[in-house]
Amino acid sequence: MDRKISPSEPLHAQIAARLRRDVRDAHYAPGQRLPSEVDLARLLGVSRGTVRQALAALIADGLLHTIAGRGTFVSDGPPLHQAGLIGMILPSVVRARNPELIGGAEETFRRAGYSMILGISGDERWLETEQLQRIVGQGASGAIVYTVDGPLDVPALRRLVDRGFPLVLIDRYFPDLPVDTVTIDSLSGGYRAVQHLASAGFRRIGFIGTDNVETSSIVERMAGYRWALEQYGLEYRADLVCTDVRRLLSWPPREPDKARHNEAVLRQFLNRPRRPDAVFVCNDSVAFQVVQVAESLGLRIPEDLALVGFDNVAYADYFGVPLSSIEQPRHEIGATAASLLLDRLAGRRREVGRVVIGTRLIVRRSSTPTTQTQVPTNDRRPKASVLIK
Repeated sequence: MDRKISPSEPLHAQIAARLRRDVRDAHYAPGQRLPSEVDLARLLGVSRGTVRQALAALIADGLLHTIAGRGTFVSDGPPLHQAGLIGMILPSVVRARNPELIGGAEETFRRAGYSMILGISGDERWLETEQLQRIVGQGASGAIVYTVDGPLDVPALRRLVDRGFPLVLIDRYFPDLPVDTVTIDSLSGGYRAVQHLASAGFRRIGFIGTDNVETSSIVERMAGYRWALEQYGLEYRADLVCTDVRRLLSWPPREPDKARHNEAVLRQFLNRPRRPDAVFVCNDSVAFQVVQVAESLGLRIPEDLALVGFDNVAYADYFGVPLSSIEQPRHEIGATAASLLLDRLAGRRREVGRVVIGTRLIVRRSSTPTTQTQVPTNDRRPKASVLIK
């Protein structure tokens, strides 16, 4: 290559310009696979790192895309990406603590000079797909997606990944989709909730969850529940588990049919002689429904029914019963996802992986009928970061 054309221009930018001309002049046709980084470096007489920087810039522009395990290809049609614009898709804006997710991501993007556009899926797969198409059509450089519950194969996401469109998933993940993911440690969070209840002396510890039992975060929370039961010598009993609660997009509920269904399910589960004496609840929204139904049945919290939720929402004492809960740092999740996406766009991140963010247990009155019992000192399993309020 002729390095005398722009002697002041960085070498990787010159390589990017050369490859751009090659594509424009049809030396590399749409859909064609480019030579490997090693072969391009040898062909152009530069280092592999320089080639990698050039390819990353062209991928960010949408001229090229990568397919994991196959290589780098010329994109079909016009460039997908427009520098400076990032998309974020969530099931709901009003769902507890989702504004913190948005804030963490937006602040990170803004500091890097990007603007963020928001899409709401309403927890519907078809609308999630529509929002993805809209964001891509508006020229976004990449997107953060808080996917809706449902099947583990999402064709719309897979098509974007195959085309090299930069994505970061949050909250839940798909094991066979090669994309960056940021989640909280739901497994240890579930363990810590039940560890706390078992250490306080409860023995009939139940689990109450939503009907999205195949979603990764719920799978891990249930696994943490069973793990703690086993470690504390407590029997797992199917009659102490309820996973028929329907998911609500907001609290207080704005979906009366779902709210009535949930009340009936919880009333049947709790209004029986052999009910649990304590429950780990999959999220705080469901925990508030449990408190509401329990009190309508004359059950005292925590004397007759202790509970620990998951999320630590701002209104944790909504019914006047301060709720113990596993805190997940939503602002940190949003900021971390944004940082991963920025690294991907800048070519600083080549591999894909899952970032798992830790949780902590916040102990309040809903799970402490007496003085808090300490975890046995010979217990070598993961301990909670505990804040007692």
